Amino acid sequence: MKTKVAIAGLVLCLTTFAMAINASGDASSPRKLSGVITDFSPRSTVPAGPYLVNGPWSLQLHPNGKAEFTASLTMVRSDLWFIETGGDPESQADRNLHTHHVLVTDGQVSTLGSAVVVDGTAIVTSNGNQVFPGTTVRIEISGGGAVAPSNIKLTFGAPASNHFTSEPYEGVVLVR
Repeated sequence: MKTKVAIAGLVLCLTTFAMAINASGDASSPRKLSGVITDFSPRSTVPAGPYLVNGPWSLQLHPNGKAEFTASLTMVRSDLWFIETGGDPESQADRNLHTHHVLVTDGQVSTLGSAVVVDGTAIVTSNGNQVFPGTTVRIEISGGGAVAPSNIKLTFGAPASNHFTSEPYEGVVLVR
């Protein structure tokens, strides 16, 4: 009995999410979400943070249970780092501005409560050069009753978690 209730709940969650992200259109067409990640990294980021992490992202959900994800992120040390360390806020070296691109081409879609989760292996770049080969990522899309979906969490696994940490970076889903 518990299994039937769990399966029914999962089907209801997936159906509700699918209806929320694309109220119109062909059922066989991919569903696309996009938004912006804007968050601060923990102090434990390597090199030392915190950093302001900001940039657009896009998620394409496919009917076969797979997904593609892209994010273009900038990282720059926050003013808090300068207050705590006495660094020079005018120094480009101290600001340590750099970019990252994150690409998942064959992510596995599942649910976690009412959230849709994509897990996969990512190609991660730093200033255009591939880094952290074999990195896993988790993308969680969630929301509430008034706006579903509304939130994103991007979490890096090893080896990129050595740079980003394993804390999620949060952002918003754009309403269309």
